[in-house]
Amino acid sequence: MKNKEIFTDIDHFQKSKNGQYSFGDVITKKYIKEENRKIAVLSDGMGSGIKANVLASLTASMALNFISEHKDISEASELIMNILPECSERRVSYSTFVIIDIRGSEKADLIVYDSPLPVIVRNLSVFDPGWNYIELTGEKHKGKKIYLSSFIPRTGDRIIAFTDGVSQSGLGFDVEWERKGAEEYILKSLSEDPDISARVIAEKIVNKAEMNDKFTLKDDSSVLSVHFREPRKLLICSGAPASKEKDFSFARQFAEFNGKKIISGGTTSDIISRELGFKFKDTMINLNDGLPPISKMENVDLVTEGVMTLSRVERMLRDNADPDKTGDGAGERIVKMILNSDSVLFLLGTSSNEYHFDLQYKMRVQLIKDIAEIIEKKYLKHVVLKLF
Repeated sequence: MKNKEIFTDIDHFQKSKNGQYSFGDVITKKYIKEENRKIAVLSDGMGSGIKANVLASLTASMALNFISEHKDISEASELIMNILPECSERRVSYSTFVIIDIRGSEKADLIVYDSPLPVIVRNLSVFDPGWNYIELTGEKHKGKKIYLSSFIPRTGDRIIAFTDGVSQSGLGFDVEWERKGAEEYILKSLSEDPDISARVIAEKIVNKAEMNDKFTLKDDSSVLSVHFREPRKLLICSGAPASKEKDFSFARQFAEFNGKKIISGGTTSDIISRELGFKFKDTMINLNDGLPPISKMENVDLVTEGVMTLSRVERMLRDNADPDKTGDGAGERIVKMILNSDSVLFLLGTSSNEYHFDLQYKMRVQLIKDIAEIIEKKYLKHVVLKLF
């Protein structure tokens, strides 16, 4: 049975080997909107530190590009291995990889080379999608195996991939974890909190691996986590429509939206209040964040000022700022709501009438477009931009 609506939440967490400041594991992601496709790659370079990071970065980048272009798996794998630089000490080029290629709710493809097979969870049990393999035929890598699997995802499914720094954690400390131990810990964590986010469960697994190693990681430990779930929706409304005749349809779309709602802009909030009869609860609430005060309105989750607040939002998203650590201002509140959402609809009024200076109008439009691009490409959110 095909899912009516599903969102693919992809996140990760990693820690470097004790004493190293560069990750020997690398994770890359890509959203191909035209194909409703999300691709993530986890690569583990030989050794640790800078050399391992270079190998893993090259592998992850090439794998992402080849898979994006629908290149044959065996051909892509041969190319990756042949292009990698050789280690000057061991005279070999080596990097493992896990590729997760997801086409909405239609199909999930997994491709694994010399890495622990990902754990797939369905209904709080380990799900076996069935694994096959192909052998490379090139002279240099003949006989090496690439493992493949595909399945149709369901709402609630999870894919959790990890490097051997996780599966082999605890060796030498009387902790026989390996892949079975990782499976058991994943199921235990999910049974305790079935709605745990992809990010948080990844962090829990890496922290557990660190505990297994007596808080001194013996290898880089990374987890790439995928959660298929119903989307959490957010609407951000800003600006006035190009003509007053559009005010009601603008407000009606706002009213009919099923999800969290933000208004950014004083004129915008006045239009929504007037057209829908929503009353302001508080007109001025100063958060002492250097921005104009926020307001409260019935049936709306957050009401803020426009351009200045949006500028801070754009900067925080671009700079990977953690809103949990930077305060509780208006910008931080919007960023938190964006990061906690999967699908974001922007209703953007394009008026440049007497209520909007031309410069401010242009700034608002560009800011919204920049924010939309960042959260789509960088944070893999589904984004829709509607102009009025």
